[in-house]
Amino acid sequence: MAPIFDTHVHIYDRSLYPFRPGFARPDGERADAATLVGEMDAAGVDAALLVQTPWYGEDNRYLLESMRRFPGRFAAIGYLVDPLAPDAPVRLERQYHEDGFRGVRFHLADDLRGFVDDQRIIEGLLAGAADPLLRQARELGVPVQFLNRVSNQHAIVAVADRHPDLTIVVDHLGHPLVAEAPNFPSSCHLFALAERPNVYVKMSNQVLSSRQPYPWRDLHDYQKRLVDLFGPRRLMWGTNWPLDTPQLTYAARLAAVRDELPFLSEEDKIQILGRTAFSLWQPV
Repeated sequence: MAPIFDTHVHIYDRSLYPFRPGFARPDGERADAATLVGEMDAAGVDAALLVQTPWYGEDNRYLLESMRRFPGRFAAIGYLVDPLAPDAPVRLERQYHEDGFRGVRFHLADDLRGFVDDQRIIEGLLAGAADPLLRQARELGVPVQFLNRVSNQHAIVAVADRHPDLTIVVDHLGHPLVAEAPNFPSSCHLFALAERPNVYVKMSNQVLSSRQPYPWRDLHDYQKRLVDLFGPRRLMWGTNWPLDTPQLTYAARLAAVRDELPFLSEEDKIQILGRTAFSLWQPV
């Protein structure tokens, strides 16, 4: 069987590594690496991308420990508390060489307001203040990933145009507004990014945008549009485990793309479920 790569998971163990002040997660939420590997094994998933969380900031110890404990299962991308700071390129280089991380994530979403100054980061991206960091990412050959909303996708367009050789990844389908179906006019900037060959999109976290229960059929036409625009070689599956859908099994998050999208061919599935991700990241 073709290997499967989950491009979006979060792990943490607050009993070993406390969160940054002000952050919290629900009591009883299991997000440790051993639990995740058990879920992956049961679902037949070979590898996963660890996405560092704001509640750990630049404390990468737990991710590093987990990569050592489960060799060959994980790659990781980091988080910079202030990606506009003058020393941000140096911090990215340190994460690359010392931590073995292969990418960095920008947060352009007001869900974390109070902890992440998203408007400042958006303005900085538009003004070129993040260009030194983006050039460093290009020099290192690592992707830059964007948590975003439709209202700020114009900033990603600006980055893609200024840095055409930089690999860019858009999280979670670009968070479409399902009330705008079938045309989704607010997603116009995401659709325009399909013309930039350096941009990839994650088919993940559908539950956050859908107004229907699993398998979120009100987003099927939108996902087909992404396949038509970007092609399967620039799309990749992810679960966003364990966030947003704690009542939904890991296997169901995989089935949402593997089994519930009738417009995907078998070759499309091989590409989206693993081959695209393996072209960007290699587990360590």
